[in-house]
Amino acid sequence: MNQQAHQYRRRRRFVDKVIQGQLLWGLIVIESLLFTAGMLVIYNDLQITLQENMYRVHQDGGSGRPLLLKELVLIFPWIITANLLLVIVVDRRWKKVVRNIILHLQDILYRVRRLDLRIYPVQQSDHEVLQQAKKWLDKERDRNASLQSRVNELPAQVNITDNAELHHLRESLKTMGRLLPDN
Repeated sequence: MNQQAHQYRRRRRFVDKVIQGQLLWGLIVIESLLFTAGMLVIYNDLQITLQENMYRVHQDGGSGRPLLLKELVLIFPWIITANLLLVIVVDRRWKKVVRNIILHLQDILYRVRRLDLRIYPVQQSDHEVLQQAKKWLDKERDRNASLQSRVNELPAQVNITDNAELHHLRESLKTMGRLLPDN
């Protein structure tokens, strides 16, 4: 495809940098805390085990690996549980943000479908999609006001024998045609 066809293509943005940045920082902090707590628990348990076995004369043939694996198996489910809870919390927060954006967007689209282009108070959401929808609504409102003023300028009756009046009418209709959507 050529470059001109791409400029009219709808752009989909699945990234919300603000929300994802907050979630990423939260994830880093929680993972760091989980890792630190897990290592402290393992260190404490291994320290106790070392203290208990320090003065043993006879050592079993095995190494300390079974003890370390036992401690890791005890800590691992807690880390998985905390991560699952974090995923659930993040999912609910994300759904709430998306639902809020969609509700505001549906409100704008419902008003447009009813041809209600009046200015309403600004909602609290400041998302890029809603800003674009509001810009589009503002452009439609301006276009509608221009069309209304052009229609009001049209004469109630036209004398078809007067070429100047027909020319003026033709120019007004061309201007109105440019203001109408291309559909």
